[in-house]
Amino acid sequence: MSSTGTKTTISYFHEVPGTLSHTPTHLAILGFGTASTTLAKNLRGRGPATIRVWKRQPWNDELQSMATTMGVTLCDTPQAAIEPADLIFSLVPPDAAVQVAEAAANHIRGKSYLDLNAASLRAIEKAEASIRAGGGEFTDGAIMGPLGRQLHRVSTVVSGPQADKVARLLCGWDMQVRAISPRVGLASTVKMIRSVYTKGIEGIVLECLSAAHLFDATEEVLESLEEILELGPFLLPLREMFNELLAEQVEHAPRRAAEMEQVVKTLEQIQVEPRMSRGTLTTLQKIAQKAELAKDFSGKPDVSPGSILAAIARVAGPDR
Repeated sequence: MSSTGTKTTISYFHEVPGTLSHTPTHLAILGFGTASTTLAKNLRGRGPATIRVWKRQPWNDELQSMATTMGVTLCDTPQAAIEPADLIFSLVPPDAAVQVAEAAANHIRGKSYLDLNAASLRAIEKAEASIRAGGGEFTDGAIMGPLGRQLHRVSTVVSGPQADKVARLLCGWDMQVRAISPRVGLASTVKMIRSVYTKGIEGIVLECLSAAHLFDATEEVLESLEEILELGPFLLPLREMFNELLAEQVEHAPRRAAEMEQVVKTLEQIQVEPRMSRGTLTTLQKIAQKAELAKDFSGKPDVSPGSILAAIARVAGPDR
């Protein structure tokens, strides 16, 4: 805070030396899709002195009008957006993350680059290499909540050597950003691994309902699911539920693998491709056949869920 007389103003000078140590901070956003427009619209007036957005031509009248209304400057090249900026957000389709970082690297020296794309670990590592080769600072980020509802205050995690510095600056812009590690790749990979569960549930639900619909048994299946989901472990808090599911593998993995084999056959017989179910079958078969859970843990007191998980994780890799 700085004060002149009775008027108090917020200063965005950063106490940590480095790229973002001076103000005002000029922001560039690479990409102008839903996420980019949401952040640009809601960050205007909250911290960045200017916001410049790179969007490939052609631009229609609606796009240009939107940019004018939001108070951002449209740029037709990455260079035009990046060169006046101190901080760059990359918000492009995940398969373009590396290509965009390579284009930005030519103009990134002395600047800070925050990759917020939901990209794979290898893509993030390649993007980092390009930015660092160009003399920029690279931070890996992941938007972890519903951006459409939470807007600029959506929960976001960042990782990398400059993560603390970037998080403090963005929190000063009324964003909800948390630094979780100095290791590049952790933020985005946490999101990818979380999606195994969150997106996996979507796939399971869609496969289950498709089969129920095709067999004209939707209501019966839903009633059965409602009944089973009212029992443990599904009503437990998340960590307790996971621990219980891990413990159950010790005795029940072979039986559950055998049941899933019949599930796969049933779906095939009613003309549903059992993509999710086949993956579950493969996982349970591998645990039953290779993890030796019963041998190592059955009947033993005080077995920790972590020990069971470690045994399962050891066989989670590809077959050699």
